[in-house]
Amino acid sequence: MNARTNNAHQRSSTRFSKDGCTVFVRLRVDRRDYEFARSWAALHSEADPGGTAEEQLEGYLNVALLSHMLDMGWVAPKQIEELYSRSEYYEKTDHDMDDGIPL
Repeated sequence: MNARTNNAHQRSSTRFSKDGCTVFVRLRVDRRDYEFARSWAALHSEADPGGTAEEQLEGYLNVALLSHMLDMGWVAPKQIEELYSRSEYYEKTDHDMDDGIPL
């Protein structure tokens, strides 16, 4: 299914990046979850002074989804996987996964 052409399962506020590798969505979260993400961002403010609760939520969501996708053995449709093979973001580098940010 191509979400760009089949919008049956997509909110009208959803937007795609130019390269197609990022989707911008609006989410509703429990206030307690948001406050936890906010406190976690504050805890890491020395290492990442500009960090936000929203970035923490993005990280939690991405990790949870990746874990579930791996558990299920899910693979994106071929046209989606091709987007990532061309993406500069996913080029192999010698950099550590945390980009040198101390935890």
